[in-house]
Amino acid sequence: MILESLLMVSVLAVDLDVTAIAYRDHLGYEVKQTGVIQKTCAVQMGDASLAGRAFMNMRPPKGEREVILRFIEGASEAYKPMLSPGWSAVELLAQDPNTLSHQMSNSAFTVVGEPAYLTAAKKILAMQASGPSGELLYLTKMFEPESSLLKPTAPQSPIGNTFIMVAGSSDLKATRIFLEDTFGNLVTNPVPFKIDVLAKARGDSSDTRYPIMMLKFSGPFGFEFDEYRKASDRPQGPGGIILVSASVDTLTSINSSRQFDTVSSCPGIQGRSSLIQLPSGALLEVVAP
Repeated sequence: MILESLLMVSVLAVDLDVTAIAYRDHLGYEVKQTGVIQKTCAVQMGDASLAGRAFMNMRPPKGEREVILRFIEGASEAYKPMLSPGWSAVELLAQDPNTLSHQMSNSAFTVVGEPAYLTAAKKILAMQASGPSGELLYLTKMFEPESSLLKPTAPQSPIGNTFIMVAGSSDLKATRIFLEDTFGNLVTNPVPFKIDVLAKARGDSSDTRYPIMMLKFSGPFGFEFDEYRKASDRPQGPGGIILVSASVDTLTSINSSRQFDTVSSCPGIQGRSSLIQLPSGALLEVVAP
């Protein structure tokens, strides 16, 4: 089974109207669908308690790859990202993080990491911001995307599509074994990396180097796994990313599958769906034609 493309990211939100305005005004995203989560869709997502909640699907600006952000009501205002293993951040392509940082001042977004080059080669300029419900966004400009591991297409708009999903892991070795046993995708060796926004969120030393590894999709997408071995004891509350949906070439039997091979009933997801639980507890929906 090969992971091909990111399809959708599901995020809990405090207020859908506030979220829609913020993502429209500052990221150029558009509301594509609204409604109420039906019971069959909630089960498909792995959480029957989501049934009856309002949702909206937002798409990137026209011309960008359509990776949908699905916002579902039910987040706590106390939610803080990166305190526990699991999905932690949505990484979007950006044309100009410096300008974006200025534009986000006095808005529903909060800049939590000012634009900075990630390596000495200065080929990646990235900033981090938290959204209206505390969800964490990485906003990244790649100067030579064609020479990178994922080879994403530079956005035509100020903000493009989601191209990386970031997850916290308590054990990268176990995660790597699971990924290589489940998918036929390339998984890189872990390397130590300084992640300022992660250190700030967890109260770690600014000199902390976190082991990270990447899984490369067949398309221009990837998963990043950051290792932090223990969950924080700080209060978190429900919120953040609860599910990532991705296309695969075919569905195969998966030992850790929470459900297997059901026809999708969720708006925005077409095909046959299976739900996988990663070692961190994070849920991944894989969808095949």
